[in-house]
Amino acid sequence: MRHAPTLLLALACALVSCGQTTGGPACGDCDDGVACTLDTCDQATQACGHQPRDADCPAGQACDPAWGCVEAAPCASAAECDDQDACTLDDCDPLHGCTHTAVGCDDLDACTTDACDPGSGCSHAAVGCDDLDACTTDACDPGSGCGHAAVGCDDLDACTTDSCAPAIGCTHVAVACDDGDACTTDACDPASGCSQAIDCGDPACVGRPECNGCQPVPEPAPVPSSPLPGEPSPGPAESTLVDGFQDDYQYSADGQIKIGTRREWGGTIIFFGMRAAGAPGLNSTNTIDANDTGREVQVAFYDPDRAMQDCAWNASCATTPTHCANSITFLGWNPVQGGNRCNRGSGVDGVETTGGALAITTTPLFWNPNWDRQDCSSEACDDPQLRDRRSDVRVEQRLRFLSTLVVELDYTLTNLGDLEHRPAGQEMPTVYTANGHEAPDLWRLFDSGGGEVAIDQPGNDGFFYKNFQSPGGWACMQQTGLDYGVGLYVENRNPDWQGWQLRALPFNNFRPLHVFGIPARGAVRSRAYLLIGSLDTIRASAGWLDATLPPFGVLDAPAPDAALSGAASVAGWALDNKGVAAVELVVDGALRVPLAYGDDRPDVCRVWPGYAGCSQVGFHGTLDTSGLSRCQHLLEIEARDADGNTRIIARRRVSVVD
Repeated sequence: MRHAPTLLLALACALVSCGQTTGGPACGDCDDGVACTLDTCDQATQACGHQPRDADCPAGQACDPAWGCVEAAPCASAAECDDQDACTLDDCDPLHGCTHTAVGCDDLDACTTDACDPGSGCSHAAVGCDDLDACTTDACDPGSGCGHAAVGCDDLDACTTDSCAPAIGCTHVAVACDDGDACTTDACDPASGCSQAIDCGDPACVGRPECNGCQPVPEPAPVPSSPLPGEPSPGPAESTLVDGFQDDYQYSADGQIKIGTRREWGGTIIFFGMRAAGAPGLNSTNTIDANDTGREVQVAFYDPDRAMQDCAWNASCATTPTHCANSITFLGWNPVQGGNRCNRGSGVDGVETTGGALAITTTPLFWNPNWDRQDCSSEACDDPQLRDRRSDVRVEQRLRFLSTLVVELDYTLTNLGDLEHRPAGQEMPTVYTANGHEAPDLWRLFDSGGGEVAIDQPGNDGFFYKNFQSPGGWACMQQTGLDYGVGLYVENRNPDWQGWQLRALPFNNFRPLHVFGIPARGAVRSRAYLLIGSLDTIRASAGWLDATLPPFGVLDAPAPDAALSGAASVAGWALDNKGVAAVELVVDGALRVPLAYGDDRPDVCRVWPGYAGCSQVGFHGTLDTSGLSRCQHLLEIEARDADGNTRIIARRRVSVVD
């Protein structure tokens, strides 16, 4: 034990009273570490003392300053120390008495539970590993303990469906091979599974191609409705949560450009710009105004009979002027994808990102929750029952990159109600451009001829607008130097456009004026393409689209897997951005049958309004099956447009039976 030097000990004793270590700081370190001794310090001699205290020991023991509590009567041998406890090892120290050390029972076997009984000593009971699950094999490894391996239920029989239930173990249910075809004999082979053999002697098999030496034709894959394919290796998709908004992004294949939508605002497009390394969400290259629920790339719809509040309720707005102020506050029936005038977002019904496409579904809010009131009240935003009033239409929006600088916008509008809405100038879509707040100020408007459009006509609420013509089907807005901006090409080449602006905010937007009605319980489709870059770059991208877009369409007859005989009718429709020049039926990739184009199909143009040739966009013809084998055949419809672009717009498998 270390002691303090005499000088330091004297100084300590001068400052405090030396004595028992339990009474306060001692003049030296006198604690000998033995619990049953009383440690003291003599102030005169500066010496420590250690007095044994037998009273601190259990009965029958005495205090030894070096050992602590020991047997009062030292033993002579271990036999005298037996405490009749099989769980201790008894021994004798001749000077200090008996010792009793606990027995160690651990046998280092994880498969036993180790215990000690004072009467009998150590015991090692086997661990119970049964988990009462008939689908596991239970075993115990001495090193790791219980293990539960899954039972293998595969009986290597292709004619059974193998499964395991925890209560009963493996089950093997016979596979149902009946294909519901009366012409086939259904069987199952344990090695290969179900098979269906055609019995050509069975009357039910008369006319089957397989009985005439024919090879079956695989069911053809559907033809995409979009005329142009997306990028062959699309870029990644991501979802971010920044500033309290959940936004979804799709990147171009090279990762240089991204487009983003906001769930809280109806899936509207709130970003179209460059990628910023390490910075999720919006950045300073954004070409879109993401200011609030009313300023993005979005769709909105109108009804001339229900255009304004106080006349919309009885659909009299076309003949009875409104008494409300000429303001967007009092608009009538007007579903808006982003949200409403109360700055309440529409939200989304669903979001899906697959195969390079970002698909969003929303049921928009009415812009004016009071739209069908008979007065001019504007109090709806303060009413919790009205301020989130949802409309009676559904919007499906699908975005995908065709190239780094071109994004396809595919919209489907579905009327969920029984109201018929007459044709009006609809926003499908409107592009609200960046306004200089943490992004470029895209204020210079250009038409497809390269002419700048001055937005100088006074409109409502202090805004200015301008209706203009853009025969090439596109327009764009640029920043001052014409070196960066955003454009929109519409697939139907609509020449009628409109721009809105208020430089004091600033506020800029442009839109094609699509005129169409919305049938009750019906749908309307539209496709447009967002373009990014300088004025010259956007002009080049729009020119590429204009010249390259091929036809698309539908084959209505014959039906899939139809049984044909004699003269079979062929009919359908085809559309193109510049008009369809010719349509042919191609049989098995070889036989070509010209079809007549120009049938009146107003039903098609109600769904796809504004395309060249509407509504004479149907085709028809006749397939003479007498020269064809009594087999399955592949029918394809090939359409060619005025630019020479050719595309298979539909495929159909049929059978010739007579």
